Amino acid sequence: MKIIIIGAGIAAVSAVKAIRQHSKDIEITVYGDEEYFPYKRIRLTKDLSYGLQPENLLIQKESWYQENHVRFHKGTRVTGLDPAVRRIFLSDGTADEYSSLLLANGARNNVLPIKGIDKKGVYSLRRLEDAFDILEQAKRSHRILIIGGGVLGLEIAWSLKQLQKEVVVVEALPRLMPKQLDEPASKVLQDIVYSCGVAVHTGTQTMEITGDDSVTGFITDSNLKEHCDMVIHSTGIRSNIELVKDTGIRTHRGILVNERMETNLPDIYAAGDIAEYQDRVAGLWNVASLQGEVAGSNMAGFARIYEVPAAATVMNAFHYSMFSIGQVEEKSYDATITEAIAERNIYRKICFRDNRITGAAMIGSSRELPALKRAMEEQTEISESYERNMTVSEFLLFLKEKQAKKQLLQPSDAAAELPHIQ
Repeated sequence: MKIIIIGAGIAAVSAVKAIRQHSKDIEITVYGDEEYFPYKRIRLTKDLSYGLQPENLLIQKESWYQENHVRFHKGTRVTGLDPAVRRIFLSDGTADEYSSLLLANGARNNVLPIKGIDKKGVYSLRRLEDAFDILEQAKRSHRILIIGGGVLGLEIAWSLKQLQKEVVVVEALPRLMPKQLDEPASKVLQDIVYSCGVAVHTGTQTMEITGDDSVTGFITDSNLKEHCDMVIHSTGIRSNIELVKDTGIRTHRGILVNERMETNLPDIYAAGDIAEYQDRVAGLWNVASLQGEVAGSNMAGFARIYEVPAAATVMNAFHYSMFSIGQVEEKSYDATITEAIAERNIYRKICFRDNRITGAAMIGSSRELPALKRAMEEQTEISESYERNMTVSEFLLFLKEKQAKKQLLQPSDAAAELPHIQ
């Protein structure tokens, strides 16, 4: 049996691990179009200010692929595939054949139809080469515009600020990180960003990037006109589904998959930022890792079902830790516990529906995340002991004690394996 994996991100690496866990004999070939072994893409925005050392970003060392008998082809782009004959076509003019295929070729950054977005000095950070280009241009730039006030745009803004650059963020929606934070939390975050010297304009859309050949400024739909000599846009992703056009593989925003990460064609799977499950392309690192693991297990003949995890967004920037998990917007819950300390820029909110935790957002710390994530994934019911007048700290203590008690009451693995006596 021969498995081919198209793509070289965390979904691919997780799939390889799962395959090798179940079989040492299956042939595995990976094709990646970058000149690097799979690296931690989520580190790019965070590590800009520290410089980028590719060897420190690798998910696994080069020797790991050799030890696991993986044929890894760097810098090789897959240009097409023919499911009828189980064949893929490569940028060097050759072809390869598979028994089972995993599409894990990810996504690219979305490009908004902004006038002048193709000028010199405009960048988007998705790949390691993008990061190198941004750092090189930043050396020559003084004032940098970030289009997009989501987590990645803010992490880039913070990295550039640490490089002593003047930074301005423009977000079209009314507040920062609108997908992860409610309005009060966004206000706290904006105050933190301001306090670190980063200018923020929300509720206004960048309409034009000015300049002849190179960037000299920008104009928004509220007629805000300001100078800048570099632009970085971070406005979402688009799955790389062009590869499967006219193959019969069903797509929407991404490649449609079922709970086994299977597409509609036999022996073809998809995972990561290219996969769409239950009308959603998650675009999150931990989700891509889990989907790759599920796909790899099923490709190796070990049946496994994908269960949507309680996905969290974590950001460490502007001297603060913060996270969001689940749903925190109004109408997504029927009760909350909230704590805000304005003078310390601390905000903590836990949301409930039907006596279960459905989401949380916290600014000032991320240590509460594991307990909340576990409670959400286990659908922990808290109706008997939970008091609505608890503080956040009291509830978190109660939750951890409840989880510790449950752990103690669970039978050991050894006991669970003992046969039942009739």
